[in-house]
This record gives sequence, structure tokens and C-alpha cells, in this order.
Amino acid sequence: MTMTGLSRLTATRLATLRACPRQHYYRYELGLSRIKDAAALRLGAAFHAGIEAHSKGASAEDAVARATEGYARIPEWTDPVEWAVEHETVNALLAGHFWRYEKDDVEVIAPEVVFEIPLVNPDTGAKSRTFCLAGKIDAIAELADGRVAVLEYKTCGEDIGPDSDYWLRLRCDLQISQYVLAARAIGYDIATVLYDVTRKPTIRLRKNETPEEYGERLLTDIGDRPDYYFQRREIPRFEDDLIEFQSELWQQAQQLIESRKRSRWFRNVSRMTCSNCQFSDLCLQRIQVTTGCAPAGYEILPDVHPELSAKGA
Repeated sequence: MTMTGLSRLTATRLATLRACPRQHYYRYELGLSRIKDAAALRLGAAFHAGIEAHSKGASAEDAVARATEGYARIPEWTDPVEWAVEHETVNALLAGHFWRYEKDDVEVIAPEVVFEIPLVNPDTGAKSRTFCLAGKIDAIAELADGRVAVLEYKTCGEDIGPDSDYWLRLRCDLQISQYVLAARAIGYDIATVLYDVTRKPTIRLRKNETPEEYGERLLTDIGDRPDYYFQRREIPRFEDDLIEFQSELWQQAQQLIESRKRSRWFRNVSRMTCSNCQFSDLCLQRIQVTTGCAPAGYEILPDVHPELSAKGA
């Protein structure tokens, strides 16, 4: 379903707006993006591509090959050894994931579900004439007991053990609340959410070790400590959580309308926000950006939501 003329609100866009309206302005109003991809984002995207290919029927070997084909060419701006190590990391994590869940009881019934649904005023039931909700759900899956779940794959660089605070934060994951609402709106009887989390390795390339040797050592470590790298946990969304989230969605949409109307995009300046922002150089140095003109080191995206298109994915 396409909602012609409406601006799409994805979970990533809404998270950016919550973090810093100025960052949202650069990324989604001006359409700017750094030309160099961040390594963490690139690795996560490659890993997800492999999971998607496997869930659509590709063999484990073919899925890994598809996920890592982008590493065949070494960009001029990167260190060749670091590039090769990242390649080996994606290889090992995917191979380990496929091995770990080779005989699981989770059946993917719909991989990579793209959606566009109305944004609804929770008080009146009226549909927004400015925005719609959009996104891509990693998968819809059926569990062993027959319940249907939103299946969310995540990669992270922190502890994912049973007592980790990571799982507490996922209970408040607004992205998944949006996905549950969307999946229900397009016809799936969603009962719960299943998180499939992969931890990025903390081991590093040793002195005089080749990237290939590092990859073999990482794969061995994964085999010795699978629980360190892979965890699955069911974290349901309660109806009260979804009702509260719908109110927050509408509130954010009104904030966005107000910012556009007044051309005011305030900055949230802190170590946490600025250190992870691709636009910190522009913002903190007060570099003037002209609409339709990308500063050095940036490009203007033809689509601010490339993740929703087949090419972007």
C-alpha cells in the first residue's frame, strides 16, 4: 500500500528526531548523509543481508556470499587490513548464527515485511493528512506453540547475558512497538516479539596474524562460547504499552509539524548525542548548509529512506 503525498515516519527517523531535532533536519529534511559508511552500521547491514537471504531459502554458504559481496572492492578511504578483518567478522558471525539455530523451532513465515500504514490520532481516530508510518519488519515468525511473533534481528557491542540491562531497554523499544502495530494492521495476529541478538566480537587481530587467521580464531571462539555471541529472548508488548506508544507517535508528529512551520530545529548538544552524530562537524562548527547543496564529505540521498527500497536494502 502506497500513501501518495504523505511523509513517511520510520522508526529510525522518529528515533533521530527524539535524539536531536537538528540531526533530524540534516538527515531527513535536507536528505544529507556522509559518503563514508560507519563500520558498525556497515557490518550490521551486511549481517542482516545474510540473515534475510537465508530466511528466503538461500543456503548458508550462499547467504554468506551475498552478505559479503560488498567487501570484494576495497574503497580508497579505508585501511585494507581493517576492511579484511571486518569481512572475516561478518563471515564468522553469520556462519555461527546459522550453525547455532540450524535446528530451531522458529519458522519464518514472512521475511522482510515492508509496510506503510496510516498515522492515527489516538483521541479522535482521524488519519494524519501529513504523515504515515513506514518501515521494514525483519520477519514474521511462528513459534513452536503456534503463536505468531515479530522477529527482530539485532547486532550489538555489549553484554547480552541473562542479567544484562540490554534486555531491560528492549522492553521499551519503540521501534518494535511500531512494528507490532504495523503487523497487526496488515493482517498478522501478532502475540509477542522474539528478539534474536548477536553480539559483535571483542577479540581483536593479533600481531602478525592475518585477517583469515583471525576469522578462523573467531569462528572457534564462537563454537566454544555460543551463548556469549547469540541469544534469543521473547519480550512481549502489552496493550497498555501500545496505547501509550500511539500517543507518543502523534505527539512527535505534531512536534515535527511545528518545527517545519517555524523552521526551528533545536540542538541536543551532549557527549552522547554529538559523538555518534554524522553531522556533528556541520552543527558544532556552525557551517551553513544550503538546501540542495551537499557540503564536502556528504551527499544528498535521492530517497531519505533507502532501507525501504530493494536497492537500499
